[in-house]
Amino acid sequence: MILHTLHKLHEGAARTGVLERSLPGISKKMLTQTLKEMERSGLVTRHVHATRPPAVEYRLTPLGNRFIEPVEMLYAWGRDNADALDALGERSTSRR
Repeated sequence: MILHTLHKLHEGAARTGVLERSLPGISKKMLTQTLKEMERSGLVTRHVHATRPPAVEYRLTPLGNRFIEPVEMLYAWGRDNADALDALGERSTSRR
């Protein structure tokens, strides 16, 4: 969701607060953890601007931009199959 939002809504670059407001339901902690993981994976870069307070912006890397194509394919599949997915109902994910 973060990559999709960064790409589609923010042309590949956005500050943390902007991303948080663009992703309803995501906690600040989850957003921060996920962005750190994506940075370690080479999908985004983190830029700290010398302002007060410091502004942090995340940008898609070339690898992140190439990864967008399969992400967008998954989003399209989800939209095309939303009715079938909704009909599945809630499923237990615990292993007993």
